[in-house]
Amino acid sequence: MDQMSALALAISVSLVVSTAVTVVMTEPLRIVLRQLCLDGNSAAFWIPFTTVMFYITPLLFTLLFEGAVLVPDLGNTLRTGLAASLFGSCAALLVVGYQIARARPVAR
Repeated sequence: MDQMSALALAISVSLVVSTAVTVVMTEPLRIVLRQLCLDGNSAAFWIPFTTVMFYITPLLFTLLFEGAVLVPDLGNTLRTGLAASLFGSCAALLVVGYQIARARPVAR
Protein backbone atom coordinates (compact mmCIF):
# COMPACT_ATOMS: atom_id res chain seq x y z
CA MET A 1 0.00 0.00 0.00
CA ASP A 2 1.47 3.35 -0.98
CA GLN A 3 1.47 6.45 1.23
CA MET A 4 -1.42 8.20 -0.54
CA SER A 5 -3.69 5.17 -0.27
CA ALA A 6 -2.80 4.79 3.40
CA LEU A 7 -3.57 8.46 4.02
CA ALA A 8 -6.89 8.23 2.17
CA LEU A 9 -7.84 5.14 4.18
CA ALA A 10 -6.92 6.81 7.48
CA ILE A 11 -8.94 9.91 6.57
CA SER A 12 -11.90 7.71 5.65
CA VAL A 13 -11.71 5.95 9.02
CA SER A 14 -11.58 9.33 10.76
CA LEU A 15 -14.63 10.58 8.87
CA VAL A 16 -16.62 7.44 9.71
CA VAL A 17 -15.77 7.74 13.42
CA SER A 18 -16.60 11.47 13.40
CA THR A 19 -19.90 10.85 11.66
CA ALA A 20 -20.85 8.23 14.24
CA VAL A 21 -20.01 10.59 17.11
CA THR A 22 -21.88 13.47 15.48
CA VAL A 23 -25.01 11.39 14.81
CA VAL A 24 -25.11 10.18 18.41
CA MET A 25 -24.36 13.56 20.02
CA THR A 26 -26.26 16.10 17.90
CA GLU A 27 -29.72 15.79 19.45
CA PRO A 28 -28.57 15.65 23.12
CA LEU A 29 -26.25 18.59 22.40
CA ARG A 30 -29.10 20.52 20.81
CA ILE A 31 -31.29 19.96 23.90
CA VAL A 32 -28.58 21.04 26.34
CA LEU A 33 -27.59 24.11 24.31
CA ARG A 34 -31.18 25.27 24.03
CA GLN A 35 -31.37 25.18 27.83
CA LEU A 36 -28.08 27.04 28.25
CA CYS A 37 -28.43 29.71 25.57
CA LEU A 38 -30.47 32.87 25.97
CA ASP A 39 -31.90 32.77 22.47
CA GLY A 40 -32.12 30.42 19.52
CA ASN A 41 -29.40 32.26 17.63
CA SER A 42 -26.72 31.20 20.08
CA ALA A 43 -27.70 27.55 19.90
CA ALA A 44 -27.90 27.85 16.11
CA PHE A 45 -24.23 28.86 16.13
CA TRP A 46 -22.87 26.45 18.75
CA ILE A 47 -24.40 23.28 17.32
CA PRO A 48 -22.69 23.53 13.89
CA PHE A 49 -19.50 24.80 15.55
CA THR A 50 -19.37 21.74 17.80
CA THR A 51 -20.18 19.46 14.89
CA VAL A 52 -17.25 20.88 12.93
CA MET A 53 -15.01 20.35 15.96
CA PHE A 54 -16.20 16.72 16.16
CA TYR A 55 -14.80 16.30 12.64
CA ILE A 56 -11.66 18.46 12.82
CA THR A 57 -10.20 17.13 16.07
CA PRO A 58 -10.13 13.41 15.11
CA LEU A 59 -8.93 14.32 11.63
CA LEU A 60 -6.08 16.37 13.09
CA PHE A 61 -4.97 13.52 15.33
CA THR A 62 -5.25 11.08 12.43
CA LEU A 63 -3.07 13.24 10.21
CA LEU A 64 -0.52 13.71 12.98
CA PHE A 65 -0.22 10.04 13.92
CA GLU A 66 -0.55 8.53 10.45
CA GLY A 67 3.01 9.65 9.68
CA ALA A 68 4.22 7.39 12.49
CA VAL A 69 3.23 4.25 10.56
CA LEU A 70 6.52 2.73 9.47
CA VAL A 71 5.05 0.09 7.17
CA PRO A 72 1.86 1.44 5.60
CA ASP A 73 0.10 -1.89 5.14
CA LEU A 74 -3.65 -2.28 5.55
CA GLY A 75 -3.56 -3.49 9.16
CA ASN A 76 -1.21 -0.82 10.47
CA THR A 77 -3.03 1.94 8.61
CA LEU A 78 -6.44 0.89 9.92
CA ARG A 79 -5.17 0.42 13.47
CA THR A 80 -3.37 3.75 13.58
CA GLY A 81 -6.23 5.61 11.88
CA LEU A 82 -8.81 4.14 14.24
CA ALA A 83 -6.73 4.74 17.36
CA ALA A 84 -5.94 8.33 16.39
CA SER A 85 -9.57 9.03 15.44
CA LEU A 86 -10.89 7.62 18.70
CA PHE A 87 -8.31 9.58 20.66
CA GLY A 88 -9.29 12.77 18.82
CA SER A 89 -12.99 12.07 19.37
CA CYS A 90 -12.41 11.55 23.09
CA ALA A 91 -10.44 14.80 23.25
CA ALA A 92 -13.22 16.72 21.48
CA LEU A 93 -15.90 15.17 23.69
CA LEU A 94 -13.93 15.96 26.85
CA VAL A 95 -13.53 19.61 25.88
CA VAL A 96 -17.21 19.99 24.94
CA GLY A 97 -18.33 18.14 28.07
CA TYR A 98 -16.10 20.25 30.28
CA GLN A 99 -17.39 23.49 28.81
CA ILE A 100 -21.02 22.40 29.13
CA ALA A 101 -20.45 21.23 32.70
CA ARG A 102 -19.04 24.65 33.61
CA ALA A 103 -21.95 26.50 32.03
CA ARG A 104 -24.90 27.53 34.14
CA PRO A 105 -28.44 27.35 32.82
CA VAL A 106 -30.06 30.71 32.27
CA ALA A 107 -33.23 31.41 34.25
CA ARG A 108 -36.05 32.24 31.85
